[in-house]
Amino acid sequence: MIDVRDLHKHFGEVKALNGVTEVVQQGEKVVIVGPSGCGKSTFLRCLNLLERPTAGEIWFEGTNITDKNCNINKLRQRIGMVFQQFNLFPHKTVRQNITMAPLALKLMSNEEANDRASQLLTRIGLLDKADAYPAQLSGGQQQRIAIVRALAMNPDVMLFDEPTSALDPEMVGEVLEVMRELAEDGMTMVVVTHEMGFAREVATRCLFMDSGQVLEEAPPGDFFSRPQNPRLQDFLSKVL
Repeated sequence: MIDVRDLHKHFGEVKALNGVTEVVQQGEKVVIVGPSGCGKSTFLRCLNLLERPTAGEIWFEGTNITDKNCNINKLRQRIGMVFQQFNLFPHKTVRQNITMAPLALKLMSNEEANDRASQLLTRIGLLDKADAYPAQLSGGQQQRIAIVRALAMNPDVMLFDEPTSALDPEMVGEVLEVMRELAEDGMTMVVVTHEMGFAREVATRCLFMDSGQVLEEAPPGDFFSRPQNPRLQDFLSKVL
């Protein structure tokens, strides 16, 4: 589904990504971990060109999205993304936040978009909040709405950039539960997170990044129990 070839991203003298090559297959749940500043969020943001790579190619479902002639806005309709901050529109209700993109892009009728919003809100147990505004919700509720907003576009893949890092600890579980259900439903997911329990439980493959490179990748059993790279061994000794 996603084919990344020798990806580089420089911010001035800083090499945030330094030759990353990865393939994400349909249905995979790839979890990326690593220390702060290692390049994992930059890598994720490159996958839908929120950051444009300095060099290298990214192919999504057979299309080279780094080609300057690619209609990235069209492709982004199939790539859902959830950020650290919830990024909900404060002046719009929960329902309006969810239906806004499908309606603006004329992907659904008003009735279809509202039906989809109701289905998704029911799924996460927040249908009673449909007419509330973001400021009336907890952080965990807002992040679940942000996930639902991305799902409303019926994406082929979901990207998560540390979706629980801005939450109070007691709210983390409710967001991770929604992500677990997505994984069980077969959604292709690429997740940057510090939640090692989630990575161990849900990932089909874990990547460890440092200094803009993937230093190790393995199924979670091997990744956590038998790490090979000394840098990964040191990292896990501090976070587990």
